[in-house]
Amino acid sequence: MSSRALRKAQKEREEQERLAALAAEEEDEIGGDDLGDGGLSRSVFSMLNEIGNESSQDDQDEGQESTEDKTQPAKENPGTENFRPTLVAKKKKKKRKSNKGTQNSSKEPVPGSEVDEIDAALRALSTKSTDAKPDEAAASAEDPETENLFKLFSVETSHLHASTEMRRLFGRAAFEDEEEGAGRRNRDQQRLAAAMRGRIGGGGLADLARKRNIFVQGRENWPSAPSGGLGMEVVEKRLDGVVEYAFVHNGAYKDSQRQFEACVASMDPERMIQHLHFNPYHISTLLQVSEIAKHQGDHAVAGELLERALFSFGRAVHSTFPYNISHGKARLSFHRPENREFWLAVWRFVANLSMRSLFRTSYEWLKLLLGLDPFNDPYRVCLVIDQYAIRSKQADHFLDVYKALDKPWLWGNLPNVQLTCGLAMNQARALSDGKQQLYQSAARWPWITARLFQELEIDHIPPGIWGAMPRTDREMLEMEMYVKRAKNIWNTPEAKDLLIEVVSAIPAGIKAQDPNDIPISIDEARHVLLTEDPELIKHIPRDMVAKVSSASDPLPPENDALIEQPE
Repeated sequence: MSSRALRKAQKEREEQERLAALAAEEEDEIGGDDLGDGGLSRSVFSMLNEIGNESSQDDQDEGQESTEDKTQPAKENPGTENFRPTLVAKKKKKKRKSNKGTQNSSKEPVPGSEVDEIDAALRALSTKSTDAKPDEAAASAEDPETENLFKLFSVETSHLHASTEMRRLFGRAAFEDEEEGAGRRNRDQQRLAAAMRGRIGGGGLADLARKRNIFVQGRENWPSAPSGGLGMEVVEKRLDGVVEYAFVHNGAYKDSQRQFEACVASMDPERMIQHLHFNPYHISTLLQVSEIAKHQGDHAVAGELLERALFSFGRAVHSTFPYNISHGKARLSFHRPENREFWLAVWRFVANLSMRSLFRTSYEWLKLLLGLDPFNDPYRVCLVIDQYAIRSKQADHFLDVYKALDKPWLWGNLPNVQLTCGLAMNQARALSDGKQQLYQSAARWPWITARLFQELEIDHIPPGIWGAMPRTDREMLEMEMYVKRAKNIWNTPEAKDLLIEVVSAIPAGIKAQDPNDIPISIDEARHVLLTEDPELIKHIPRDMVAKVSSASDPLPPENDALIEQPE
């Protein structure tokens, strides 16, 4: 109800009050017991006038009724016929009086009702504005487990920016050192950097465009070119509040993609760099040139190119994506090749952040990747997120995620998660629970803890785990991955003392569990390939390694959704 409708309703109520007052005065004049001749004559003719207009009374409104009451009565001789009109008039008056009583009881405003009706109208307007948005949170609120997952995978966008953590750890001097390092690059690196910063139109990014990006804050020296046809659309809105999105390419972007594939086929790095000069925000080109810079040893340029790729993704997101990603409700399908580029860009960016010891930023990015598809986890973020949680001092959050996903088909059988949980509980001051968790995990996977003792150079290996060796290829891969990447989080005096104390309590000759001979999945093989570690890749089955045809899309899913977007 608008303010105009409210004013109209208020005027109608005032008119009804005025008419009711006039009718009450008329009834007092007619119904008096001591009437004079003039009063009787006036009353009779007034009632005759009402009888004469009886046929048109139902079609007239209350305003017209007031006019009829003021009409001058016709001059007739009140003879013997006065008796009948008087009876009829009294009967009619009685009928009208009862009708007016009913009407006034329903329409006459009660004191204070006007304010109540206005408040009700304002509440109705508020309800309509709320109903205009999809109320999907109400449906999801019925499932506490779903709501808990939303909270756990909600992303704090401020922690996605590496500059935030760099300023906190190193101060502003870190950025000055980075600029000085740019001047010490060799000739090839300078040529690559110049081509990377090639500007289109002679200008850089505007301040507003740089700072409003959800993923990465742009740099002033980046080209002010458009995204080139990269966009995002909503695929599905589910009843529990989850919204699935998908990156899309228009016709111009597909043309750039075909040119990129031609550059890859030519195997000429200079041609690829030239293609980047004319397409400064093409995702595949940015990822490829970033790899060229990394192999040349220029990790600063490689990281900046990855930032630009994520910046391009940030400019293309749907208007509702920032809200849903910050509330843990955004999802991306890994079966779409356009989406897989985002996964790859984030993964390589996390690796670049790790080289700079920005573990808090890395943890937030890994949480984002895990939240995009928490139950399938195509990049198997679960195999590494535990170590980033310890290094970034996010043990409490990691333990909450562990409690939510501690299912046999999710995290329940992952040795890295189970072992690190003991250390995380100790870091969260739950010492008793941490020791119990670590005891159970060390007894379940004794070959991992035995290898960990060796890597930590602990001379005395407890009898409970001494001589334990993996029995299957899976157990061997799990041991190598965990010990190689997690030994640093155990290489502290407190962690070592905890490990020695707990493992020493394991009795000798404890019966080991049955061998785990589950084949290595394609997601686990993809995770190992992305580490680019030959010591780990050699444990991947050869038939899976033979399937790798492109470094920009390692081991795509078998049911790949090659969806052609409209030109």
